[in-house]
Amino acid sequence: MIHTLIHPARWRATLCALFALLTLTACDVTNDDRPDPNITASSLSRYNFSSEGVQEFYVDGVWGSGVGIGSGGGSVCCVMIPNKWHEGLQVTVEWRRSDCGVPKSSECTLENVGNWPKKTLKKTVPIEPYDVLDETQVFFLPNDEIKIYVTDKSPWHAGHPSKLLSKLGDIDQRPFTDAEMKRFMEP
Repeated sequence: MIHTLIHPARWRATLCALFALLTLTACDVTNDDRPDPNITASSLSRYNFSSEGVQEFYVDGVWGSGVGIGSGGGSVCCVMIPNKWHEGLQVTVEWRRSDCGVPKSSECTLENVGNWPKKTLKKTVPIEPYDVLDETQVFFLPNDEIKIYVTDKSPWHAGHPSKLLSKLGDIDQRPFTDAEMKRFMEP
């Protein structure tokens, strides 16, 4: 006589029910790993118009490399940016820079270049309006100011959203003077 708890028909039914339960729980529709179609990867470039070298920086946690005094360009990949600009759009920038000051500290000599004092800063800054998603540009400015532009134009192009060329003329890439910084920051 076969015991009713281990009857083959009941055993098969139990296995089928267990298999169906496991299969259905694997199809959890709330776990959607597809990327957001409204956000796109944007290359990240940098320009330093301050009098302090930037050893490294991050935009929303994405490493952007470093940039020397009065230099810039180049790019790394990638920071995620919305396809369309909207009011209140901002990113957090964290950077580590030299802290030599003007006039230069006595610690900031060529002989002591690896041991210059450093300062770590963090700011949440707005992204300037853009029409077309392209390269994300970080401008390091005097007084630890930051501007973020999304554009396909070089900062010296007449169509760049910073209006650098129309505000300051055809200047070389170098730290801004106080007067240049004031003109640059005007709307």
